[in-house]
Amino acid sequence: MKITALTTFLPMLLMPWLVSCASLEAPPVDVGEGGLKKTNATELREYLLKAANHQPIYPVAAAAAPTAAPAPVRAPTFSSTNLQERGVDEADLIKTDGNYVYAIGAPNNQNYQDNTLRIMQVKESGKRLQEVKRLTLPQDSSLQNLYLAGKRLVTLGSNYQTMPVPMPAPGVAGGVPMMMPPMPRSLPTELRYIDVRQPEQAASTLQVRLDGNINASRRVGDTLYLVLQSYPQINLGSGTDKLSAQDFLPTYRTADGKTAPLVMADNCYINRPVKTDETDGNYVSNNIISIVAVDLKAAQFSFKSRCYVGNPETLYASPSALYLATTEYHYNPAQGSRSSTGIHKFAFTGTDIAYRGSSHVPGHLSGQESSFRFSEQDGYLRVITENDQFSDPSMAITAPYGKSPGILSILKEGGKDGLQLVSQLPNRKRPQHLGKPEERLYASRFVGDQAYLVTFQSTDPLYVLDLSNPRDPYIAGELKLPGFSDYLHPVGKHLLLGIGKDAIPDPNGDFRGAWYQGMKLSLIDTSQAGQLKEVDKLILGKRGTDSAALHDHHAVTALPVGNTLRVALPIKLNDTPQPGMQGRPSDYYAHTQTGLYRFEVDTTAKKIRQLAPLITERGREEYWSYPQNDRSVLIGNYVHYFHNGNFWSQGW
Repeated sequence: MKITALTTFLPMLLMPWLVSCASLEAPPVDVGEGGLKKTNATELREYLLKAANHQPIYPVAAAAAPTAAPAPVRAPTFSSTNLQERGVDEADLIKTDGNYVYAIGAPNNQNYQDNTLRIMQVKESGKRLQEVKRLTLPQDSSLQNLYLAGKRLVTLGSNYQTMPVPMPAPGVAGGVPMMMPPMPRSLPTELRYIDVRQPEQAASTLQVRLDGNINASRRVGDTLYLVLQSYPQINLGSGTDKLSAQDFLPTYRTADGKTAPLVMADNCYINRPVKTDETDGNYVSNNIISIVAVDLKAAQFSFKSRCYVGNPETLYASPSALYLATTEYHYNPAQGSRSSTGIHKFAFTGTDIAYRGSSHVPGHLSGQESSFRFSEQDGYLRVITENDQFSDPSMAITAPYGKSPGILSILKEGGKDGLQLVSQLPNRKRPQHLGKPEERLYASRFVGDQAYLVTFQSTDPLYVLDLSNPRDPYIAGELKLPGFSDYLHPVGKHLLLGIGKDAIPDPNGDFRGAWYQGMKLSLIDTSQAGQLKEVDKLILGKRGTDSAALHDHHAVTALPVGNTLRVALPIKLNDTPQPGMQGRPSDYYAHTQTGLYRFEVDTTAKKIRQLAPLITERGREEYWSYPQNDRSVLIGNYVHYFHNGNFWSQGW
C-alpha cells in the first residue's frame, strides 16, 4: 500500500535537521543541526512526556551504525506488480505466479478493501481463470494488500474490533485522568500468512495483530519491512510517574492472545531539534514510528525492530535501505514561510536494521506518489523536491535555486549527521532552473545515471538531468510538449512512455495555465539527451477522462514480448458531449465507457499501437465507475482485467 502518502504536519510537530555542506556554493537550509539519537528507556520516557505536554526539546549527540549490502533479485517472466525499483517488491491488491492469481475483493465489490481473498487457477495456457478457493476473514478484518513470497501469501490489513483506548494514569481519583488534547488513534494492523503450496487448500497459518497503522511496506528477498505509525495516548495526570517508556510503545498480539512488545525502548531513536526562535520548529510529535523487519522464512512471527519518534510522509526503499522523509514547514520573520524535507536512512541486511543518519534538503515533497522523487545508486541518494512558490517575490529564499520549481539534491553517507549533501541543482555554477516560473513539479523518474522530471503550467517541459558525476549534475536536455505526464515508464534503453493528460493553454488569458483535456500517452526518444524527441503520441477521450494509472503506478501493467512492450491501463473514458457545451477548453464531457485499454509499444519502430479495449461499462455515471482500484495481469497471450471484484479475460 501506498505510504502511500501520509499527512504533512504543523510547525509545532516539526523535526529540524541540518545538512553539512560546507564545500558547496549553495547555502544550507538554516533549521538547526542534528539527526536521530539512539535513546534508552529513561530518556525516551522523558522525551514522550515532554512532547505530549508540548514542551521544547533540545539537542543531544548523534550515533553511527554499520553498512548494509544489497540483496540479489530475479527478473519476472510474466507481468507482475509494477515496481519502482527492481528487487524491491511492493504490496498490491493482486499478485500472480503465472499459475495462480490471488486477488482481494469479492465479485461486484466496489471498494476492493474487504475481507475476501480469491484464488484463481490459470487454465488453458492463460486463456481463462477458474476460482479454486475463496477465503473470507471475519467482518472486523479488512484486507488491503498482498505479497507473494514463494508458496506463502502474506496479507496486510486493518482490524476494526480492537480500537486503542486512552491509557489511564494509575492512582487518578474516580478513574478520570487529566488528558492531553485529543490525539489520532491508530487501527491495529493484521499480518497473516496463508499457505498456498496447494492453493485449492489454502489456509491461514499465522495471524498477528500489530499496534499501529500500516503506513508502508516493502519486501526484499525473504524479509518483509513494515512501517507502522502509532499514537501513544499519554495521560498527564497524577500517576504518570508510575509509567515507563515501554508502557507507551506498541505491542503485538498472536492468535492465542499472547501480547509482547513490538519494539523495545533501547532500540528507539529521538530527534535532535535546536531552539532557534519561538516561530520555528521547537516542538516535536510523540508519534511512534515502528520499523519492523519480518523473517518470512520462519513459520512463526520472527522479527527485529527499531523505532523513532516523528511523522514520516514518504517511504522510499532501495535494495539495501529504507529512507523515511517528511515535509516540514518553517517560519522566519526575515524570510517568511518556507518548506524543507527531512530524511532518515535505515540500512538493512535481512532483519538487521541500522540507523545510518539524517539530512535536510530544501523544498517539499509533492505528488500522489512522492517515493518516485527518490533514487539510490552507488551509495548516493538523489532527491527531487518542489520549491516554494511565493506570490510576493520578497518572500523568496535568497539562494542559488531561487524560484526554480524543482530542486535536485544528492546526498551520501558522511558528515556529523550521517548524511551529507554533496551537490545541488540549480547552483551558482549551473543556475538554469528546473522548470519555468510558477510551474508545478509533476512526474519524476530516475533511470541509471539520468533523472527525468516534468514541470507544468501551460506546457510540459520534460527535463533530463545527467547524474553520472554525482558531485556535478547538470541539465542535459529539455523538451516542451502540450499537456503533462503524471507517470513515466522506461521502455528499453532509450525510450520513455509518459502517461498523463493533454492540455490546451487558456485562450482568453483568464489565468496563467491550461485546461487539461483527455488522457495522453507520449513516447519520448531519450537516446540523445540533448535532443529529446516525442516520436509518437495518443490522445484518449476528452476532458474528464481519468485512469487509476495517473494516481497509482500499480495500475500500469507491462510485459515485454520481443521488441514490443505490451501495456494495459484501466481507463474511464469521457467522450460524450453534454447539453449546453460551447466548444470551450473548459467543457467537461460525459462518461462514455470504462474498461481496460491495451497498447503495444514497438521499440524498433518507436510507435504506439492501440488495440481494441476490453469494455466493461458503458454510459454509467455512478461515482464508483471510476476504476481506482482496477488491476490487470498478462499471462502468455491473454489478458485478465480485475474490475469491481470480477475477472474479465480475453486474448491479447
